[in-house]
Amino acid sequence: MLEPRRLRLLRELANRGTIAATAQACGYTPSGVSQQLALLEREVRMPLLVREGRRVALTEAARVLVDHAERVLAELEAAEAALAGLAGSVRGTARLAAFPTAAAAFVPAAIARCRTEHPDLRVILSELETDEAVAAVRSGRIDLALVYEYALLPRVADPGVDVGPLFTEPLLAALPRGRDAPEQVPLTILRDDAWIAPHSDTALRAVLDRACGLAGFAPDIDYVSDDYTVIVALVAAGLGVALLPRLATEALSAEVQLRPVVDPALTRTVSLVTRAGGRAHPTVAALARCLREAARDHGS
Repeated sequence: MLEPRRLRLLRELANRGTIAATAQACGYTPSGVSQQLALLEREVRMPLLVREGRRVALTEAARVLVDHAERVLAELEAAEAALAGLAGSVRGTARLAAFPTAAAAFVPAAIARCRTEHPDLRVILSELETDEAVAAVRSGRIDLALVYEYALLPRVADPGVDVGPLFTEPLLAALPRGRDAPEQVPLTILRDDAWIAPHSDTALRAVLDRACGLAGFAPDIDYVSDDYTVIVALVAAGLGVALLPRLATEALSAEVQLRPVVDPALTRTVSLVTRAGGRAHPTVAALARCLREAARDHGS
């Protein structure tokens, strides 16, 4: 009988290419990953990996296992969900990951609602950005994650997870208070402005570059920061303009103008991610419902 945990590691290795990257994604040490994959080789009685410098290549036997692993793991998740549903109650632990702006905006209300409705369900929250959160769900470290994708930068489909859209929000141009601007801002009128951009949010930075490219110019970026309060403070001081998701602007200073962007129109979709086959598990379904209701009540 093949061990599902080891199949997950092999699948992650196929996606990431190195033992070190697989270990980081799955919460193991590199030696722990190597040991588990060695045990999997013993189980199948065939070599699965070939060393190629710092990377490893999958053998034909490993590729066959990976092809079957997605279906096998999804069916196991569905079986566990069905068995848990027979209990007729929601109890245990649900591990949730959320990106920071969602964690601040509506996740606390969702967890509080869940605690009231299901006192035997414990929710553990981690702050993770989208790529890390998807990897954590796929590897089994997280049960449910809030993630986002930009309309100009759609994510590649991942067969190891199910994605359910929660809401779509606009991206807003943040402008100094005294700046004359229409209610909807075409990016072309900002071609001569200095821009303030995120540092680590490479997706938002890529959307900024792509959107400005579609508008016929390259943004002149004078300042970068990972702190939205810093970005807004720089805008308020008249040092430039910025592009921000609406959810990120709610708790920020009112000393700036916020205008929807047009030509091109820019949006971000926030979604719930679960492991393939695991959406119907009672703890996951209960938490997902509370998140949807909290997002709706929040006006998202």
